Amino acid sequence: MSQFNFMKLIEKYSVTFDLVVQSEGDYDDLGRWQDGEAVTTMQKGALVVLPSQLIYQSGGRLTTLDRQLYISKSVEIPLKSKVIYKGATYHVESMNPFEDYADFNSYILKAVSSFD
Repeated sequence: MSQFNFMKLIEKYSVTFDLVVQSEGDYDDLGRWQDGEAVTTMQKGALVVLPSQLIYQSGGRLTTLDRQLYISKSVEIPLKSKVIYKGATYHVESMNPFEDYADFNSYILKAVSSFD
């Protein structure tokens, strides 16, 4: 089965952003809970405005502040991770897997208020 090659197009519109992934917590040797650590890496992907049709179909859950991220399928992003771009923070809300027939995946990013 052949795959569609979109990465050249995605790379053309890619920007650099910080990806913050929270590792899972665990119990230490004394049975005390230890929170996981936040690991920040720099990534590249195309961050685009959501299509108005998608915003409309979400019933108010998604807004014009939210974004869609197109990124190489080689980069796995856990849900609830954070994307930081130009001072704005987004939570990774959902993934649209295209890896079976294309060379990328798509994620819906929900804008986070600076008061959260």
